[in-house]
Amino acid sequence: MPSETAKHSGSPDDAFHDDLAVIDEPEFQRETFTAAPTSDAENAQTELQLVLENPEQAAFAPQLAFDGMAKPVFAISIETDTSEPHQLLFHNAPNLLESLEAKKIQVPYQCRDGYCGSCRCKKISGDVVYLKEPMAWINDDEILPCVSIPTSDLTLKLSG
Repeated sequence: MPSETAKHSGSPDDAFHDDLAVIDEPEFQRETFTAAPTSDAENAQTELQLVLENPEQAAFAPQLAFDGMAKPVFAISIETDTSEPHQLLFHNAPNLLESLEAKKIQVPYQCRDGYCGSCRCKKISGDVVYLKEPMAWINDDEILPCVSIPTSDLTLKLSG
């Protein structure tokens, strides 16, 4: 087994192979750790990419706060074909989708990153700003809540 002070024979190939031999020494082996068993809820949250914390807590805040000025709070009205309209406030979540989920509003999603368009919903009134440019195709009257936050009071229509 080569030591740390192994001499190289001079050719670049020999130096490369000597370096590889040092990596194979036991002190350079990687350790494998097994995670502690988790609950079914934690497994589901990890598999579905759900946020473990409540995104409406003040620690999560994509909106800018200026000295002497509170973060903006916007009223969100949700209309659906199958249930009564919902009213909620958006103020601290990283995006509109996580705010809706925190209020127990179910919105279909897949990528949570603006690529698939699964969370697409119809914007009836109000304005949003995109935190990153969505890659999914959307109509002028649609938004992707996974990559947007409101800049005014907002009324949305969810399908289903």
